[in-house]
Order: sequence, then C-alpha cells, then structure tokens
Amino acid sequence: MQRTVLAQIHEIRSDIEQRRLRHQERLAQRHLGELIAARRSGDEREDVARLAAEIVVERRGIEALEQELDGSLDADRSDLSRVSGWMRPVVITRGLCTRAVLRHRRSAAERALYPRYEALGALAASTARGASAQVAGSRAALERLRAEREQRLAAFDGTAQPAWATAAVAESAGLSRAVLVQLRTTLLPKGPALAGMAVGWWIANTYTDSHLHSALRSIGIGRGGTHVVRGSTLKAMNFWLPLLAAAVCAYLGERMAGFYRGREGRETV
Repeated sequence: MQRTVLAQIHEIRSDIEQRRLRHQERLAQRHLGELIAARRSGDEREDVARLAAEIVVERRGIEALEQELDGSLDADRSDLSRVSGWMRPVVITRGLCTRAVLRHRRSAAERALYPRYEALGALAASTARGASAQVAGSRAALERLRAEREQRLAAFDGTAQPAWATAAVAESAGLSRAVLVQLRTTLLPKGPALAGMAVGWWIANTYTDSHLHSALRSIGIGRGGTHVVRGSTLKAMNFWLPLLAAAVCAYLGERMAGFYRGREGRETV
C-alpha cells in the first residue's frame, strides 16, 4: 500500500513537472523563432526561410496597427485644439475607443504569431547548429523525467492512479473550463453596464444639487446625497462618470479575456 501511494505521489509530481518543462520548451522555441525572424541571414533551410518570411509579412500588419495608434493620438491632439470645450470629452472618448479597438487587434495578431514562432523555433532547433541552449536544456530535462517516470511506474503498467481518479481529474478540468466560458460570455459582457449602474447609484446617494434635500437627508429624511454640488456639475457627473466606469470595466474585461485566450492558446499548442 505504501509503495502504491509513493508511486502515485511521484506520478503527480512528474506530471506537474512535465507540464512546466513543456511550457518552458515552448517559450524557448518561441524566443528562438523571434530571433530567427528578426535577423534572417538568407542561408537557412528552405522550410525555415519560408516560415520566417510568412512571419515577416504578419509583423508588417502589426506595425501598420501601431502606426494607426500613433495616428489616432495625433488626430486627437489636432482636434482638441480646434473644437469647443464641450466637445473635448467627445474627442477624448472617440480616441480612447479607437485605440482600444486597435490595441485589441494588435494583441490578437501578436498572439496569433505565437504558434508560428514556436514552429519556427522547433524547426531551427531540430538541427544541432540551430538549437539554442534553452531549448536543448528543456528537451534534455524532459527526456530525463520521462525515463525516470517510466522506471518508477514500470510495475504499475504506466500509471499508479486508479481509473476513477483519472476520470475525476478530467471531469474537474471540463467543469473549470465550462465555468470560465460562462464567466467570459455572461459576466464580462455585462460588467460595463453593471459598473455604470453602480457608479450612477453611488452618485445619486452621495451628491445633490439641493441644499434642502441635503439638510433633510443629513437628519435621515428622504433619499439622496448629502454633498451639495452645482446643478451643471451633477449633470456632468451623472453622464460622464458612469460612462468612464463602463469604459474602464470594458478595458479590464478585454485584458482579462485576452489573458485567458493567451493561456488557452499556449496550452493547446
């Protein structure tokens, strides 16, 4: 019994270490692919040169998006000096939305290059001349770990885990993915609206443009805020602050979604 438990613990540790080493190998291959694509020498193998040329074309598209980002900033600076004061928030909002879309497209394009970089690095590392120290080190560590794992689990036909444990791990992983999908598709899209509603509720319960309402609210009569501001200020706050909260929430949601998409992409490669 003790031998079986020790073998199970070793198998779990080996699986975790294998995932870490595979991730490290992919990162090393990606880094090698980025270096090869950035400094093409013209004497690479035909398949390496072809993949590097495709990456260069994709990089030009990303550079075009970066130029659009710079152009959006220049357009905002130009328009802010030409429009009336009440139109400046509109110009700022337009610029923020435009650059958010451009950054999203740039991030998606950069993530789409990860598999190409890793494939390019793997092709280059398949030759002794092209292999980097990081890739070679990760592969050597993986081979040692596989050999040790096979030796430890030889008496258990390759695995010491019971069948129900393997099924439970698979079901737990499926449940976790389903929860993440629901969070991304249900909660994140509604987050900006909820944030705007929350800020609007906070403004209504904190500020007022009536001294009478403020005095009554301070002694517990009626509803509303106790901090008195001018009517124009309160109207501006009711319009711009919920909009700003919704924009910030949408930006953070997009960053979180991009992070999880990046993780899924790395795990599936």
